[in-house]
Amino acid sequence: MKKVLVVLLLIVAGVGAFLYFPRGGATTSASNAATLAILNTAIEGARAGSAFAPALDGEVYATGDLVRANVDGRAVLTFFDGSSLSVDPGSQVKVVALNRVSADGIQVTIEQSLGRSWSSVQKLKTPDSRYEVRGTGFLTFVQQLASGGTQTTYQVDEGTLLVSATAGGTVTVAAGSQVTIAEGAAAPASATPIAPAPRLEINGSPGLGFLVVAPTGQSCGTAGAKAEIFGCVVSGDKVIVRDPAAGRWGVFLTSPGAIKTSAFTIDGFVGTSSVARQIMEGPLVAGQMVRSGITLKSGPPLTLSAFEPSTVVTSVCAATAPGRVFASGPVDARADSVKTFARDNKATPVSLVFTEAELNQVVDKNAPSATQGVTLSDAKIRIDGGGIHGTAKAATQFLTVTASADVVGGSVGDKFTLKVSHLAADPLPPGLIDAVKGIVDSTTADVSGSVPFLVKQVAFRNGCFWVSGVTAN
Repeated sequence: MKKVLVVLLLIVAGVGAFLYFPRGGATTSASNAATLAILNTAIEGARAGSAFAPALDGEVYATGDLVRANVDGRAVLTFFDGSSLSVDPGSQVKVVALNRVSADGIQVTIEQSLGRSWSSVQKLKTPDSRYEVRGTGFLTFVQQLASGGTQTTYQVDEGTLLVSATAGGTVTVAAGSQVTIAEGAAAPASATPIAPAPRLEINGSPGLGFLVVAPTGQSCGTAGAKAEIFGCVVSGDKVIVRDPAAGRWGVFLTSPGAIKTSAFTIDGFVGTSSVARQIMEGPLVAGQMVRSGITLKSGPPLTLSAFEPSTVVTSVCAATAPGRVFASGPVDARADSVKTFARDNKATPVSLVFTEAELNQVVDKNAPSATQGVTLSDAKIRIDGGGIHGTAKAATQFLTVTASADVVGGSVGDKFTLKVSHLAADPLPPGLIDAVKGIVDSTTADVSGSVPFLVKQVAFRNGCFWVSGVTAN
């Protein structure tokens, strides 16, 4: 049995072993829960009834769980139907209820006790689906009042929101309007218009998939149907962002088919007038992925820089990761490349990017096929928003075990951290699996020293992930 444990350790540790850069139990399923993406550190989570602890990217949250951000933290909860809830610094939200109904339906109730959040709700697919508060794209802002108590403001950018006050009354809030209700007060008779604000209007050629990444880390666009940015509404090939944040906006472009001349346009509007415009044009090869960026100055006047020179990349992570990106060359040499860069570039944003394909190449090349009479086969790694998922078979003369592991990650104390969120090995008993999981967790904890910069974010995406932060002063 010890031999089997050793191989199981190799299976799981192999998922994260490349991060060493070598030289020479019961879980909640993401299929009916919400997956956490951390945009900046200082996000904590609490399982129903338990104390708050540092949260990791890829963790899943369900009924009764809480997420809170301190003054620096930002995060996004993505529900199993594709709806998302973006949480700003100083906010706390609770998943009061989250259930799957019918085949594709969802019932979710969110309680927000403080701060700002942005809800992007997918079209409800079944008659018994419910999103409370129900709307399509809306902002919730809970403020602490100096006189005691709180007041909540709802601003709607898309769809219609029905707001019911605890003290009585329901008010309809249409797109472009808002309502504020003090704690203990009844709902007003009607909503009021949202005050005019600057906005970005972003358009892509038909067939062009794109994402823009705000300076705050949220993304929005037609690629992946994301709408995480506050005030962002996606409609066809067009995106509108109300009151956009000043700073660098990342740009990711792709297309499943070749486009002879693609056009990507960003307009800055104040009122009904376009006061700034930038256009990026050129051919796009089928399946090609392109990274660029643009800088917004809020003014007045509102201005847009020219687009940064476009760069062809191999993954969405390489296109959207912040700072100087290290995404090419041998996997086990990238940390050394960052060290070399850091010698002359102090306090500079950097990112290490790894793809699913690269990790599988590392596993195929370096994972032992046989260890002390145990044969390892069919090892495979998959990456999505829920983390890194590894599977393999371990066989002895008397027993064949099919093992799988799910690994999430994040920044704790500016250090890179990996944690096994789920481990299974049929036919081993659960008690033995828990013992293996404890060994693996202690092993993956040693990975923290392998990333040569101060880690601020670990982000998992379909087919890739990145570790980002800043070099030392």
